Amino acid sequence: MKVSYLLFLTMVFLIVVLLSSGCLEQIGEIFTNKSEDGFVQYEAAPTSLSYVIFYGYNVTSAGTGSYTVTYLCPLPVDPLDGEIVNISLFYPHEYSEIVENGNTFVKWVIKGENNGEYTLGVEAEMVVNTFMVDLSGRNTLDVSSIPPNLVDQYCHRQSINSSDAPLIDPVNDEILSIAFSIKNLVQSNNSFDVAKEIFLWLKNNTSYRTHEGKTMVQSAYETLHLKTGDCDDLSFLYISLCRAVGIPARFVKGYLIEEDEAGFHAVPHAWAEVFVGVGKNGWIPVECAGNGEDAVAEMHQNFGVEDAFHLRLFVDDGSNRSMELSLMGPSWEYQPHVDVHLSKFTFLDDVEEFNQRKLTVYSDGRRVYLQ
Repeated sequence: MKVSYLLFLTMVFLIVVLLSSGCLEQIGEIFTNKSEDGFVQYEAAPTSLSYVIFYGYNVTSAGTGSYTVTYLCPLPVDPLDGEIVNISLFYPHEYSEIVENGNTFVKWVIKGENNGEYTLGVEAEMVVNTFMVDLSGRNTLDVSSIPPNLVDQYCHRQSINSSDAPLIDPVNDEILSIAFSIKNLVQSNNSFDVAKEIFLWLKNNTSYRTHEGKTMVQSAYETLHLKTGDCDDLSFLYISLCRAVGIPARFVKGYLIEEDEAGFHAVPHAWAEVFVGVGKNGWIPVECAGNGEDAVAEMHQNFGVEDAFHLRLFVDDGSNRSMELSLMGPSWEYQPHVDVHLSKFTFLDDVEEFNQRKLTVYSDGRRVYLQ
């Protein structure tokens, strides 16, 4: 038996999400109503959303032989404003709940054989409200006042452990030069003002575009030269520019809830956060993937705003391991006479929109939602 067993070959496959760097097709168009009274008002949109989301993989095995499937599935992160009402698992067997790099995962290690069919994944009931801070920058920190431990954690290069090429690169000469030229233009050491101006630079010098022909996410340096990228790419460039001038910045991964003629669906998405001393524990969200042509309108709606249509699954901790985890999918091993197939799924149910409000931005930086 020992000799015959050695004749078996083990095939190992690893799906990495970066091979299909999915993002939203677009952020909705911007409609404005400019007033002579010193404010800009945008088209009404829901500011609260409730739904049930289902995500994971369907697993099918066929043939004769044994196999092992390993899947590290991220659980939803608490919304900036809202709550996780309930979480349940599709396959409550052969799993453990682990915390790694500040994020919570369900880890399945399934040892099976021959023919089989089952589903690994999560069902989560969510209630999410739009989170927003004012644009005035009131009570924000100067860059020099940011805690040194956060600078150490979130102001360096970041890459996948198996790669030497950094995806986030705040020490690249070109990125450093651009970041400091923006900071000097602002003539301020305030972290909020500088991060906001970097956002405007990003909007004026890059455009959102998916790259279906590529299998890898772009590095910040590549996006800088191509001047286009998807949500991951633009977020990595923005984070690199902020880190270059000493502003802690990190990425967030999850889903964007979208609606089209077929109904609501969840699209894999990435965005950024910067530490400026206000917001949620000092961090504010930044949506880098908008497709509007007006940079100021983009700033009004996407800088310091995380709308109810964002679902958080993963928050970066600044390490290479964090980057690797955010891009990792399931892996499986099997013997020659059994075949294993995994298919990814994501769908929504019971979606309800609430509190239609008009985003109103005043000349002094105040932002409110009005009926």
